[in-house]
Amino acid sequence: MASQHDQPQRSWRPDPDEYETAQSLLSDRGQSITAYLRACLRWLEHEPDAALAALAPYWPEPRPTGRPRSPKPATTSTDSSARD
Repeated sequence: MASQHDQPQRSWRPDPDEYETAQSLLSDRGQSITAYLRACLRWLEHEPDAALAALAPYWPEPRPTGRPRSPKPATTSTDSSARD
């Protein structure tokens, strides 16, 4: 078995509530999120149609890419009647 440090690290940013719920459910069953995700990847590799069909109702919406937009600064009125 290859050292875990020979493998590149992968990152994802789950919603906090989803992560905590999954962690609790898996922990209660003696499993970890890492093992669960690896099992899902193996399932996808061996039975892609079944795996994707089972997940279809739970597929998340794509997240926007890039940096979040900055809020527009408040505009000031140049109308002279607004000063009176």
